[in-house]
Amino acid sequence: MTAKKLLLPTFGEGLLVLVVAGIGLVTRTPLIFTSLGPTAYELVEKPKAPSARLYNIIVGHMTALGAGFFSLWILSAWHAPIVATAGFVSSPRLWAAVLSVALTTLLTLVLHASQPASLSTTLLVSLGTMQSSRDAVAIILGVLIIAAIGEPIRRQYAREGVGRHGRQPAAQYNAPTSGTSGAYSG
Repeated sequence: MTAKKLLLPTFGEGLLVLVVAGIGLVTRTPLIFTSLGPTAYELVEKPKAPSARLYNIIVGHMTALGAGFFSLWILSAWHAPIVATAGFVSSPRLWAAVLSVALTTLLTLVLHASQPASLSTTLLVSLGTMQSSRDAVAIILGVLIIAAIGEPIRRQYAREGVGRHGRQPAAQYNAPTSGTSGAYSG
């Protein structure tokens, strides 16, 4: 592996996290949260993947945020013990997590906005780690900042061929034929 293929992704992902966390430090707002790590990874190391597109990042995370809050509301899980604090998952939090993940997946598929890190965002909300209105604003701002800073980096890296592209060559899959399932042969 060349120095360029090692250093550019390392610098790119570190820069994205630094900018978001730095703005959070200055504004005393928790703008950096766990879902942004995988988002930075996709922007830099999988710049050609559909889930790294600006649309997918913004719509995916916003859908996840809405699904998390909706799940807390519909299941009356707001006051259930916060998993990270309590050290266990209560029944309301369990069902809020399941519903929020299912809704996020369904809606991002319907909206053509798949974004794997969005499932982390919805779990942050439904498990109680980030369930206040202040947290919602922080999630929105964090996602918008990383998307705005990350999009030019993603485009540049995609042009230069930096990172992994996250796609299996078509030859690794068996074409479905009569009597076969078309399963991965890899």
